[in-house]
Amino acid sequence: MKIIFCIGQLDYADHIAVAYLSGIAKALGHLTYFCCLRDSSLVEMVSQIKPDIVAYSVLNYSFEAIVKAHAAAHNRHPFISIMGGPHPTFSPETFDQAGVDAFCVGEGDLAFQDFLLRVQKGESFDDVDNLITVKGINPVRSVIRNLDDLPFPDRDLVLSNSFLKHTPKKTFYASRGCPFKCTYCANNFYHELYRGKGPVVRRFSPERVIQEIEHVKARYRTDFIKFGDDLFALRADDWLEEFAEKYQRRINIPFNCFLRFDRVEHDLLSLLNKAGCYSVHLSVDSTSKHVREVVLGRKMKDVDIVERLKMIRAYNINTWVNYMLAAPESTLEDDLSTIILSKKANVTYAAYSTTLPTKGTRLYDFTVEHGLIDPVNHNSDMSGCEKESTLNCFSDKEKGIRLNIHYLGAIIAKLPTPLDRIAIVLIKIIPPNRLFRWMRKKFYTYSIENTIFRLH
Repeated sequence: MKIIFCIGQLDYADHIAVAYLSGIAKALGHLTYFCCLRDSSLVEMVSQIKPDIVAYSVLNYSFEAIVKAHAAAHNRHPFISIMGGPHPTFSPETFDQAGVDAFCVGEGDLAFQDFLLRVQKGESFDDVDNLITVKGINPVRSVIRNLDDLPFPDRDLVLSNSFLKHTPKKTFYASRGCPFKCTYCANNFYHELYRGKGPVVRRFSPERVIQEIEHVKARYRTDFIKFGDDLFALRADDWLEEFAEKYQRRINIPFNCFLRFDRVEHDLLSLLNKAGCYSVHLSVDSTSKHVREVVLGRKMKDVDIVERLKMIRAYNINTWVNYMLAAPESTLEDDLSTIILSKKANVTYAAYSTTLPTKGTRLYDFTVEHGLIDPVNHNSDMSGCEKESTLNCFSDKEKGIRLNIHYLGAIIAKLPTPLDRIAIVLIKIIPPNRLFRWMRKKFYTYSIENTIFRLH
């Protein structure tokens, strides 16, 4: 069979879910094709290829565009369709709007495999676990406990058919799931979805991860590696020791990964440094303990954040620290104090995002229950993370100052005293403007290309 995998847009990491599904399809002997709506016409591809199946991977904000493209393509040539990803998982009630033959909820690897086998035999797939069809909603199957049992992801599908084949950074995943339940993250939803169905957090073996990197490295430009796992390492364990030894010996490319402050210890940093870790992403979210732990659900052990950041830098590892501006129940002083914290800790880059409640998270439910957003008109497009807050608990002036922190906070933290204090006063007075936005863009680009990722 011929299968087109279709997504709404492609950013600077190839679509790992599509890669795994294409790997499963190819293992069954099928031909696969890739379509990104932002760059290609699904109608034209369908007319040319005449696929048996079109499989969509859909984020919440790309749902409407994909539904429209699907309707037009299906009118040109009939095919069987299935839609998976965050949108079907978080919004299964939209199945009737989508116009497709099936929704896939949760992890789709084995569900997609069963779906393909049924379609190939001309049999009904209405009773396949994880799927929603016109016949009803089926239960979610247990998680895949041994991730190494999965076929290798078809990284070539996206990389060879997009601009990513030329980019210096490539993204990999060593695990699935996150053990923590921050309210703004979809992981808490997955913990509930898979309750009693096996461990949410699982790792590929170090050897499997290394082999995947070697496959991509041999075919495409790979100057820097980003591990996109929600949490790359909890502790220095046997897995990390094996990974560090093999990565340093067989890959030897600088990389970036995600850590948590309360899990940062010397033995962990020593292994990361040995492997060649260039930078790490960490989240403070808010300097207010109440906002961080109660509202945002980032419950960490009591640690000295400044001391941990200095510890990381002592291992020659650069730090990207994320703060969430305009979180519910936060004050303006909470958000301004992030600049002081970054300066004390000599943070390499302080990253700011405006708090954006997204459907399927507890934070979204919290903001709806407290009347902080209008759920009917609320837009979950992630571009909102770089705009003024949409929460109605802040004044226009407070929203403007917070947007100025987003623009200039990272720069101000690098200024010597008293220039930093003068700058803080100015961002309280001067409204957000194109100059501030330009300054942020320039410093962000420089940091990404040189101090967080090493792309030159």
